[in-house]
Amino acid sequence: MKKVIYILLATLIPSSGSIWGTNPFKPYKPLREIDYAQNISIGRDSGSIAYKPNTFTSRTLMPMGMLATSFLINDNYLDKRIVKQGSITSPTMYNAADYMQYSPAVIMLALKAGGMEGRSDWPRMLTADGTAVVLQTAFTHIIKTTIKRERPDGRAHNSYPSGHTATSFMCAHMLYKEYGQTGHEWIGLAGYGLAGTTALFRVIANRHWCSDVLGGAAIGIVSTELAYELTDILFGDNRLRKPIVVNDINDMPTWRFGLYSDYSLGSDVFCSGGYGNPNARPATSIGFDASYMPWYIGAVIRVGLTQMKWTGEQDIFLPPAGSVADVYTVGAGFGFDIPVVNRVTFNGQFIAGYSPTTNSYSFLDAQNQPVEWKIPDGQHCYGNLGMTVRTSQFSSVSAHCGLDYYDKVWRSLVLGACFNYTF
Repeated sequence: MKKVIYILLATLIPSSGSIWGTNPFKPYKPLREIDYAQNISIGRDSGSIAYKPNTFTSRTLMPMGMLATSFLINDNYLDKRIVKQGSITSPTMYNAADYMQYSPAVIMLALKAGGMEGRSDWPRMLTADGTAVVLQTAFTHIIKTTIKRERPDGRAHNSYPSGHTATSFMCAHMLYKEYGQTGHEWIGLAGYGLAGTTALFRVIANRHWCSDVLGGAAIGIVSTELAYELTDILFGDNRLRKPIVVNDINDMPTWRFGLYSDYSLGSDVFCSGGYGNPNARPATSIGFDASYMPWYIGAVIRVGLTQMKWTGEQDIFLPPAGSVADVYTVGAGFGFDIPVVNRVTFNGQFIAGYSPTTNSYSFLDAQNQPVEWKIPDGQHCYGNLGMTVRTSQFSSVSAHCGLDYYDKVWRSLVLGACFNYTF
């Protein structure tokens, strides 16, 4: 009988080459235990898996998902019934994005000048990066002048995509290509963190909608990928300095850092205690989430903002001293990530959060009477369930549905996506 049980267990438990791994408490291979001995030498073996672990298509699946999401949420309607009376003043402190957008490139050049070897030598790196700048500038300008979306502050009709965000994610992806893929994953993460912060600053400063920064991030990453692909064709095996180091695409990553975007499908607005307005509702959200998964369950933190919309029957008017309504949230909780088939996992998050500030927003109705939105600080919880697809060794894309609950303010069903850097 025992022999039969052992045979059944051996049949049911996948082998070490499966998606479940050999150790149930560590179902992935540590990055530096991957054997790439045949690819340690530089130059002639650059066509091997160590240099090109993914196809160009797989490497661009994540940014193309960002681009598609930015079109689907189409949050330009957020001010459809909010008429601006002049230009809105942007918060001065968030003008730091003007300089922050270049910071990942500054880090990359400083590391290179300091003697830290990246993927390429100077001529190859500068060729790739210069090409990325040309492509990103051209793509951004063409789309801005074609779509002509009005900015949230009403100052111009060139909101989509965000040029600052495109530049910052282009620079972050350059840093990732040179150092993040060559065994310095945290350096790559730092670049994306700076780029994501630039994106959020542009939304907070009333210069862009959430979808604008998603589109900008996609254009920045795709421009860099295309530039490096063209440079690889031009240079071939020459002037490569370090091999790309990757884990197997079917291994479970320990760390996941994502740029998420949620769209409110429908909401109940409570407005108890004299707060808010029943016609002021949540619309789209954007922010960061990060998770640490030593097993199939782990810790999650989340930071972001929600932009509001007006659903009243009559237009309201936003004076020059006013602001587009944003609600900020920070939270922490737990998540799970369970393999389904190769590259695909079933996942969920449960987060207890808090919106730390009480914000008041002033408008005027058609009779020139004040319309006040007062959004209190308070408990802001969130949960979702979804699926994640591993698009490359360092990236994945998640789609989810969930519930966003803001105590005494709203309860909203959301549909969203998250674009992740994993290792």
